[in-house]
Amino acid sequence: MKFGETLKNLRDIKEMTQQDLGKVLGVSRATIAGYETKNHQPDYEKLEILSHYFEVSIDYLLTGEDSFHVERMKRPPINEKVLDAEVIQIYRTLPAETKQDVLKYLKLLQPNEKYTKKDV
Repeated sequence: MKFGETLKNLRDIKEMTQQDLGKVLGVSRATIAGYETKNHQPDYEKLEILSHYFEVSIDYLLTGEDSFHVERMKRPPINEKVLDAEVIQIYRTLPAETKQDVLKYLKLLQPNEKYTKKDV
């Protein structure tokens, strides 16, 4: 699979427009269209941003194939809207005490700003 096809597939999975992705990269919609249809490729810095944003390897972006055996990269892409809707639907059925427990747990999962990567 070519880079343009891979990029379009990832963008479609996240339900993003070319304009949306352009904002992420700091480029125009036309630039994204060029990546997807005219065999243009971004510079390394933009590939890094795309890799982190879509949670895939740069290898995957360029070839459409994973060459690394990293579990995170093998997970199917997450559709956050669907996931949010499912969580909310289940949450609404819980008793009040359980909702409090869920809230405490979610707060524990939030990143703690006072720690940095070097502290870990």
